Amino acid sequence: MADRDVLQGDRRGDEVGPIPPWVEAFDHLAPGVGDVIHERTAELRAACPVARSSAYGGFFVVAGAREVDLAAKDDDTFSSAVEGLGATMVLPALNRVTAPLFESDRPAHTVWRRAMQPFFTPAAAVGYEPEIRRMTREVLGGLALSGRADLVADFAAVVTSLVTVTVLGVPEVCRAETAALIRQLFTAADPEQAGAAGKRLAEVLAELVRERRGAPVRDVFGAVVNAAVDGVPATDEELLKHGFLMLAAGTLTAGDTIANTAYVLGSDARLRARVSADRTLLGAVVEESVRHESAVAATGRTVRHDTRLAGEDLRRGDRLLLLWGSANRDRALFEDGDRFRLGRPCPTRHLGWGAGAHHCLGKHLARLQVRVVLDELLEVLGDFEVEPGFVPRRTFGVLRGLAGLPVRWRVDDGLAVRASSAR
Repeated sequence: MADRDVLQGDRRGDEVGPIPPWVEAFDHLAPGVGDVIHERTAELRAACPVARSSAYGGFFVVAGAREVDLAAKDDDTFSSAVEGLGATMVLPALNRVTAPLFESDRPAHTVWRRAMQPFFTPAAAVGYEPEIRRMTREVLGGLALSGRADLVADFAAVVTSLVTVTVLGVPEVCRAETAALIRQLFTAADPEQAGAAGKRLAEVLAELVRERRGAPVRDVFGAVVNAAVDGVPATDEELLKHGFLMLAAGTLTAGDTIANTAYVLGSDARLRARVSADRTLLGAVVEESVRHESAVAATGRTVRHDTRLAGEDLRRGDRLLLLWGSANRDRALFEDGDRFRLGRPCPTRHLGWGAGAHHCLGKHLARLQVRVVLDELLEVLGDFEVEPGFVPRRTFGVLRGLAGLPVRWRVDDGLAVRASSAR
């Protein structure tokens, strides 16, 4: 059966089955939930696309494609300003600060988005390609002769953090340090190390704010610093939180997509050979990966006024958790959504880039970045494969990725030449 338009799925609010017992205490940030999330959300979609959890003071889990799409597009009813459902902020003082763009609603959201838009057009994305290739090949050159690596920690996290600080406008002299701090912030097992990285990054971002106030706009961060809503610019605290979210959006989502896609290629020799022989397929591979394992797994909304969604009564102030990854596997959208499959009739008809006013601003750059990184991975390493016996441990919460991805490849004279040219 052909894939369907997201808004043509059945409205299932009047056809709900028994609510699965686990939903009442569902915690999207709990350890281990990432390993069972697709099975759980499939069960939820079949029973009731919207259900209430008591975790974090109570919120509604929205799992159906139609319902996620409707809530995301109706920002008159569902606000993007929501507390207590996202990842823990390293700097608690920012928890109650509203970040421009990410946590704002129209009309303010439109102002921030228009200010940033010129830096994320398709043409702007193409302009970054040479630098992304250079950085990717440099990282690969340092790994190639080892014959094995963790593609999450050793590769994806390194490349995406470097790309992010470049796009954000961090001065070249401190890009390497800032990129390393980003990786420490998001991967350190020791809370003190993560906290130290967060504080140092806050200093870097604060300096960027000071430098860009009133200065000509040359980069995306400067565009936000110098934009204003009704004549009022964002405060230093708002810009600091915006900067942290930009770092997370650029590093974690792209890194997770690279890892998710590399896992598919590294686990399927036939697909890997096909794509390696025809690199024009990489665009389709990336798009299907964004659908199949959506890096942005969940985002929150706050109900602005009493309403109903899929038969559930929602009151002003109620919170929703929109499960994008679940929506992308809904039979209302894709008949065989659990499969990774190239050649879908409408490969971009998914919700992996979001929907509504908050539809991913950086999707053109993200598509290009992931495609270029995978192209270079295949070019330099050749026929890499996932280490035999590897059992993936999936992360979940706000984002969806892999905790690690051990791969191996053959080291020969040809690789030595490619590695040398990559450095």
